[in-house]
Amino acid sequence: MTKRSDFRGTLRVLTAVLCMGLFAPAVAWGMVINRIVATIDGDPVTLYELKQFARKTIRGRDITAQDRAGLLDALVLNTIIAKESKAQGLDVPESEVDIYIQDVMARNKLDEMQLRQALEAQGIAYEAYREQIRAEVQRQRLIAREIRGKVNISPEEIERYYQANLEEYARPAQVRVAQIIFLLPPDASPAAVDAAKAKADEVYAKTRRGDFAELAEQYSDDGGADGGMLGWFKPGELVDSLDEAVQGLKVGEVSAPVRGPQGFHLLKVVERQTDSYQPLEEHADEIKEKLYAAALESRYERWIGEELRKRHHVELR
Repeated sequence: MTKRSDFRGTLRVLTAVLCMGLFAPAVAWGMVINRIVATIDGDPVTLYELKQFARKTIRGRDITAQDRAGLLDALVLNTIIAKESKAQGLDVPESEVDIYIQDVMARNKLDEMQLRQALEAQGIAYEAYREQIRAEVQRQRLIAREIRGKVNISPEEIERYYQANLEEYARPAQVRVAQIIFLLPPDASPAAVDAAKAKADEVYAKTRRGDFAELAEQYSDDGGADGGMLGWFKPGELVDSLDEAVQGLKVGEVSAPVRGPQGFHLLKVVERQTDSYQPLEEHADEIKEKLYAAALESRYERWIGEELRKRHHVELR
């Protein structure tokens, strides 16, 4: 009894099959009878062809009935793609096959002799391997023509995605802080604490009429590099005493000395940013790539599941 092939799920089968490599060892198959297992537009696909296809793709293990079904779908799809490539005149000259093979050798760190030996060990003739490469290049060209060339992401689609996923691009309020620090050891004596506090008060008074960055370089115990700049902080990222002091300051203001785990701090708010969203321009390319990849997959599924099936009559036996 025959049935028209259903290509649903074949995309994943074919992708897995094509990624398994060209150097897989032979597989156990049992007795092979050269009977017809499918027809494509009336042309037969034999069990022997299916065995040869499996030999190139399954890595050294017995083939289950489920494997056979998936492999047959993949072989049928490969055959249909080859028919489409031929019908559309997608010829691949020898020079392009050479370039592809050179790339394979470079990626696998092989010279031509080693490649030939690897193929021979798998029972694959070099010329047969070249034909496999030619078919793969044809397949890539066909997919580029049928799928990539028909997928386009408009600025409006990018804008819609951005607006629909706005929370992904939220930018919480943050403050840019500089400091002058007067360090104290954890076991500082009361006298040492009083001395550090007195020095902090003295420098705090100077900040009212002096340049904070210069004072940081002159007095800060951490060296005051870059004018004492600490960086950007969201609420809660600083220790509680420092965070509370910073939240009460306007831009340009300097706090009175604040005791922290490391000593006394003079904190200056250099800049503030309120709750906002990262602009679309910063993420447009990223969004376009995401939408393009999803559209490609959808287009590929539709091409395999609908368009190719309409063009070709397939029967599995």
